[in-house]
Amino acid sequence: MTVTRARPFHCSLDNEMTDATLARWNHFHDWYLDSIRIGPNHEPRSLTLGLYFGSDRATIRFDGVTCFSVDGLGLLNIVYSLRLIDAANKNYDSVIAALNKGERLSKRKASQVAFLYSSLGAELAIEFDSLIVTPSVGD
Repeated sequence: MTVTRARPFHCSLDNEMTDATLARWNHFHDWYLDSIRIGPNHEPRSLTLGLYFGSDRATIRFDGVTCFSVDGLGLLNIVYSLRLIDAANKNYDSVIAALNKGERLSKRKASQVAFLYSSLGAELAIEFDSLIVTPSVGD
């Protein structure tokens, strides 16, 4: 897979657009998660995931993060799928249970929930307002 996109993809408050963005990236299936960056320590908070597939790299920055939980982080973390989860999703209750393991530092509830399912290693539940996917090639 070769990444040819030169501009970041911004998605906010529109699940359809966000779903389309994630689908364009095949929901990051078989990409490797190699970094998680948290910051800043004030509202609005962000969470950035660094991923690679071969020589291609992408970052996914979640903005307006109000809560997240990570489980199973290891030396090797392979993404099965990054999905938006809404109340109609059959996995909603289990994703919310995973999210509730995280520490909520804000009384505010963000507008969207995503879950990163793994083939191996880390799984993440993230409550957020918007996301930005930024591609790059090589290290």
